[in-house]
Amino acid sequence: MVTSLIVSGAAYVLSLLLNLFLSPAFNDATGQIGNGINVFLLLVAAVFLYTNNIVQKLFVAILLICNYSFLSAFTEYFLGALPFGTGGFLSIVIGILIYLFFSFLSLITFVRPFHYFADRGFSVLSIGLCCAQLLCLLVANGSLTGLFGIHTYAPCFFLTVFFYLIIAFTARAAYNAAKYKERTCTAAFRDALLQAEANYFNAMVGNVTNAQTARDHHRFVLGEITEAARHGDLESIRTTIADEGDLRDPLLDQYSENPYINAVVAANAAYAKHCGIRLESNVALGSTRLKTIEFCVILNDTLAYAIDRANCAQTDDKLVRMTVMPAENRITFEAVYSAPAPVRKRKALTAQSVSTLVASLLEPKTEEDNPQLEAVRGIIERTSGTMNRSAAGGSEILRIVVNN
Repeated sequence: MVTSLIVSGAAYVLSLLLNLFLSPAFNDATGQIGNGINVFLLLVAAVFLYTNNIVQKLFVAILLICNYSFLSAFTEYFLGALPFGTGGFLSIVIGILIYLFFSFLSLITFVRPFHYFADRGFSVLSIGLCCAQLLCLLVANGSLTGLFGIHTYAPCFFLTVFFYLIIAFTARAAYNAAKYKERTCTAAFRDALLQAEANYFNAMVGNVTNAQTARDHHRFVLGEITEAARHGDLESIRTTIADEGDLRDPLLDQYSENPYINAVVAANAAYAKHCGIRLESNVALGSTRLKTIEFCVILNDTLAYAIDRANCAQTDDKLVRMTVMPAENRITFEAVYSAPAPVRKRKALTAQSVSTLVASLLEPKTEEDNPQLEAVRGIIERTSGTMNRSAAGGSEILRIVVNN
């Protein structure tokens, strides 16, 4: 701020010095040349001070020149309408105050949009606003209305005000639309973060529960071995040790040679065990050109979605079977899992239900909104893949095909 004030003040003082020499030479009675020199120096300073693109800076320069042209005639009529006489130094002071106040109002209207779009490049909006402000300048100085034979002040005044309002409304509307879009994207991003945190917390609960279950089981086994040793039953001790050797922790199993893919399947297997779900996996990486992080995202989100759906199934034997089949030109991720039976409720025929039915027939069908699979959809769109879900008996099949 201090640098801007110093540079702007230096540009203003330099423009005053140049006006002392150039205004008499050009017989600048209206002050248009002096105002142009001042704006030009401020524009040169703005090129080095601000990050806005050159079109936005040109818009502000044209706006200041337009303000001067518009207020030159307005100030004369305004001073003539005052109930007391004005002249000499007082009229100059009043004219300067009117120009500064009007320029402040016009600049404060665009300060937030221009600050928000400071790092943007050229756009149709910025070029359009610049052209509209240039057209407003031609109306303010009477050049445009003079082509149609209109030389009175009233039409120029109202048409200039109309252009000012249209330009201000367009700039502020674009700014508000961008801010609304930003808020929407931020809210969606925060929801995705919360969903990711929820998945991590579910995994934490599963891991802690499995560790506690393993601790309790080990205590129980040690108690049985201690009791058998007390009675000298060596055969029971051998049987207990043999049975204990068959019990495996899902986190310790080997699912893939790739450590990242193995970790993803192991973590989901532990989560499935915590939920009482039997997980079977056959994951083959193959010679894929898909990035490992993208492969892991698809695998993890698919498994998490399948486990959550199977957890809602009304059956004792809940199963999730995950298969990854790499081919020469594509990779197929297929999850077969237990799923709750669809509930169909008969609804009374109302005007709202009829409109909903008509809308569903006219609008294109979209995939079910599942935040768990949002990242997967992004990868599918980038690779021109497909994702579909189908039901088979008491199970569902989620098939994701990614072009390799």
